[in-house]
Amino acid sequence: MTHRTLALLASISLLAGCGESFVAADGDTPDQDAGSTTPDGATPGVDASTPGADGGPLACGPDERTARLVYFGTSMPTVVPLTAGQVLAVVDFDTCSGAFVTDEWVLTAKHCGVVVGRRLCVGPDPLNANVCFTVDRVEDNPSVDMTLAHVDAPASSRIPALEPIPIMTERMDSTWIGRTAEAAGYGTQEDGSSGEREFSAEPIARLDDVYVTIDGMGDRGVCFGDSGGPLTVLASDSTVRVIGALSYGDPSCTGQDSFTRTDLQTAWIEAIIGPVVVDGAPCGRITPAGDCVGSSSAVWCDTASGTLTSETCAAGTACGWDAAASGYRCVSDDPCGGISAAGRCEGGTARWCDEGTVRSRGCSACGQLCRYVDEVGGFYCRPDPCLGMDPDGSCDGNVLTTCDPDEGVETTNCAAFGRVCGFSERRGAYRCIRG
Repeated sequence: MTHRTLALLASISLLAGCGESFVAADGDTPDQDAGSTTPDGATPGVDASTPGADGGPLACGPDERTARLVYFGTSMPTVVPLTAGQVLAVVDFDTCSGAFVTDEWVLTAKHCGVVVGRRLCVGPDPLNANVCFTVDRVEDNPSVDMTLAHVDAPASSRIPALEPIPIMTERMDSTWIGRTAEAAGYGTQEDGSSGEREFSAEPIARLDDVYVTIDGMGDRGVCFGDSGGPLTVLASDSTVRVIGALSYGDPSCTGQDSFTRTDLQTAWIEAIIGPVVVDGAPCGRITPAGDCVGSSSAVWCDTASGTLTSETCAAGTACGWDAAASGYRCVSDDPCGGISAAGRCEGGTARWCDEGTVRSRGCSACGQLCRYVDEVGGFYCRPDPCLGMDPDGSCDGNVLTTCDPDEGVETTNCAAFGRVCGFSERRGAYRCIRG
């Protein structure tokens, strides 16, 4: 595999998909799909009621559960429970990113070219990293794309709320594939701007002897300026850890991105910064009731110690509501009858488990779509940007008009591609086709 190092491109940021039209290899433009996402292929129905404790009608409007949704990047993490202080640890190098892993040391990528005298900044406002430091020592890893930068003053001396995020020292193996990790950085966003701290939750797709790779699945990811930024997870000891520094990624900014693994560089890192010592971590946003990290693990706040506790679900169990524990745990008997907190689409209705009770929201009745949002692993009602437009598209002369539920209405001048606008029998829809 040829790796596209981002040093030549000022490196990588949390970005939306590019809304460009393009012509497929067979001469047709790609399919557009404006229908509801339904695992069982059910026809969207009309259901505006919310069964459960209240049983009353549900007024149309934004899905009340979408406060945690990530469509591309968000200013706060949505899955990995970083504390407010750990959020502050994400560093802006201006064209690169990084993270405080101790009070005085920042982890970043070697290809960022950090040298003594370079400035780096953090701050409580994601749009304004205004608390700055100067690098006074640089240690480049001799064999992989990783750098440790020492700053001229402890982070806590200038921003007391900042909490460093310790590196991962336990060795990751194949069981980590599919777990959700959270990337962070200050790089380019979908509108072309940069300099805003953002996060993106994505599944781990691959591990090799240098990198841990996550997959934005065409919806989100890291981009230019995020290089060196941290990838964090909830570790087995229920602490948040940095498992990698961003090295290279897909040029679309919404594909697979690879981070140099910290668990394979622990000896080199500890030889410089000293042994990694982690105090009991506070719980951040996690309550005693807890939450599911995907379906494979549960995390909750231990009220006695005030620290995070997590559990990886064994075969035959999954994260769900445990009435006995009054919280989300690994369970085999589910009171919601197989409907998880993530939920599912049944026609045009989103159904989910809310603390042991099945609830639903009628998307179709409100002019919305029931769709799976993989950033948070759940089914939600989302606005329909197509507003009932024919999913097969339409032609106005040689101008093709289609609509994608994520990108909205798109127009393509087929003549620009040497094609004409017409009905594609193979696609079963209007596309740019050969004349």
